[in-house]
Amino acid sequence: MPPTVPAWRTRAERFDDMVSMEVATYRKHLGDVVDRLDYAVLDVPESDPTPWEDGIPQARFFPMEPGTGVEGRIVFYRRPMEQMAPTPGTLSVLVHMVVTQQLASFLGRFPEDIDYHNHS
Repeated sequence: MPPTVPAWRTRAERFDDMVSMEVATYRKHLGDVVDRLDYAVLDVPESDPTPWEDGIPQARFFPMEPGTGVEGRIVFYRRPMEQMAPTPGTLSVLVHMVVTQQLASFLGRFPEDIDYHNHS
């Protein structure tokens, strides 16, 4: 198969695509409020879980300094999510849930209130 065929994409690239698609869908659903954040993906967290995190985090929110143009960064952690959801279908559902939870937390809303699956 040529490298342009999706099967050639690495697991990391496919995970990045899932996160990007979720953010893009939320941009359509919620508007440019989504652009007040920066999004990143790392394989694993750079530090141990904090006392208030239950196990290895799947994502973390980091506030940004004023004047940077964005209010915060959400970092998604690929390997912890892949371990929790080892199949592409379950991983896709988990990525949706984690993106929804992170955006809802940032907006001060409940995940079910912003989840585009609830508003189709």
